[in-house]
Amino acid sequence: MVGTQALLTLTIWFLSLRHGYGRLTRVDVGLLVVASGGVIGWMISANPVVATVCVIGADSVGVAMMLPKTWRDPHSETLLTFAMASLSGLLAFVAVGHLETDLMIYPGYFAVMNGAIATIIWFRRRLMATSAR
Repeated sequence: MVGTQALLTLTIWFLSLRHGYGRLTRVDVGLLVVASGGVIGWMISANPVVATVCVIGADSVGVAMMLPKTWRDPHSETLLTFAMASLSGLLAFVAVGHLETDLMIYPGYFAVMNGAIATIIWFRRRLMATSAR
């Protein structure tokens, strides 16, 4: 599943470069270096909580890189995808069954972050529709 997601993400990135989108600025490269640090931290950590926090850090950088484009062009993202991802994170969080921090950190993060992105997409689309009238 992770390999497929990585392959599809790279394919989309290469296609965006081919069609004049997706260029990397110096800030983007710096953020990718920070995100890579999170991935490396995840790979080398023997502590599950530390590894999970590293993954969350890396993913948060990716979200930070995506948000300016999402704000400018909310129709370039699929609202339903982020809403359903948020719901899946919430369901995974609830499915843990008992309070166990190391099992709840990532699903909680996933639910909140995807919910926030879905909210931003929804809000911007409504705002743009209102201002277009």
